[in-house]
Amino acid sequence: MKLNYITIMVRDIEKSITFYQELVGLKIIRRFNPGAGEIAFLSHGESDTMLEVIQIDGTEKVSTKGMVFSFEANEQLEILRDKAIKQGYSVSEVIDRKPKPKHFRVIDPDGLTIEFSEKE
Repeated sequence: MKLNYITIMVRDIEKSITFYQELVGLKIIRRFNPGAGEIAFLSHGESDTMLEVIQIDGTEKVSTKGMVFSFEANEQLEILRDKAIKQGYSVSEVIDRKPKPKHFRVIDPDGLTIEFSEKE
């Protein structure tokens, strides 16, 4: 069974889309307005697991503790980390503790912890 998508109820869809496009490298697969708000599906490709971001006024927004989304970085961690800092995100130091791959964490616009790991 394949994981189809993960949904996040966001506060500001534009900020979320910018974060996931510019740092994670996701592309908008579909985007539409069902009338009550806006929905966008982002992914690396049509057949990959998607991230669905939804902004609908009056709905409960995402809030988490203990959840981390991890992405394998397509560029050197230090370069990606500097990019995140320049864009004003809260960023951890690079962590190098085996057996886990070298990584760092960023807080997305809705407070989710996003981890970027070095390719193994």
